[in-house]
Amino acid sequence: MPNNPLLSIIVVSFNTADITISCIKSIYQDKGLKDIPFEIIVIDNASTDDSILKINKFIHSLKIENCKLKINSSNLGFAKANNQGLKIARGQYILLLNSDTIILHSAISQSLNWLSSHPEAHCCTAQLLNKNKTIQASGGFFPTLSNIFTWCLGLDDLPFTNFFIRPFHPHTPKFYTKDNFYTKDHPQDWVTGAFMLFRKSVYDKIGGFDKNWFMYGEEYEYQYRLHLAFPQTQCWYLIGPQIIHLGGASSVTKT
Repeated sequence: MPNNPLLSIIVVSFNTADITISCIKSIYQDKGLKDIPFEIIVIDNASTDDSILKINKFIHSLKIENCKLKINSSNLGFAKANNQGLKIARGQYILLLNSDTIILHSAISQSLNWLSSHPEAHCCTAQLLNKNKTIQASGGFFPTLSNIFTWCLGLDDLPFTNFFIRPFHPHTPKFYTKDNFYTKDHPQDWVTGAFMLFRKSVYDKIGGFDKNWFMYGEEYEYQYRLHLAFPQTQCWYLIGPQIIHLGGASSVTKT
């Protein structure tokens, strides 16, 4: 492993050897990372298939010392597994990356270069694409009394109120396709944990994920705490860096 990595990439895997290996391969294809010291920390959440054997064999075949596998004896869930990675991460920047993602071009190095040159941002994410390259909704805004009121009453579905409601309701297809919400760089309250890049100083100040969250929603809670701790900075959605997010594949279980 590099003595002083600039970036630590954490990938949690459970019964997903093939997509995890594809994810790792795509990381090494990011040409911009060739000049950046980084480490990859793979956390296996007690896979019940042959994932551990496959991933371990693949890592050894790389003949590179910047990728290591940590094996859990039980499935700890997304939050606790990522916390394990955060505790041993040595980079100045942390990237939480879902195992069901494929890095396109130089998405990681682009995001890292952007965040390192924008002190007004505490974290950022890449543009998430579906397998067919269509834009995938990612993140949004924290609820407020006003937007909860409009959602509950269905006011956001009325044509004449759409103009006023849009900034608080980005996930409606009309909003992010017609009005191009997800086709331009912008700050938003939270981003998906599928690709979440932030400074290690963030973790040093607010700690890891809430261990009471097993899976889904933990990144939302984490970024709310982040927002409270760093009110003067923002979380950013970037369209330059792109990744494919298969969505749900990283939570595959076999029966």
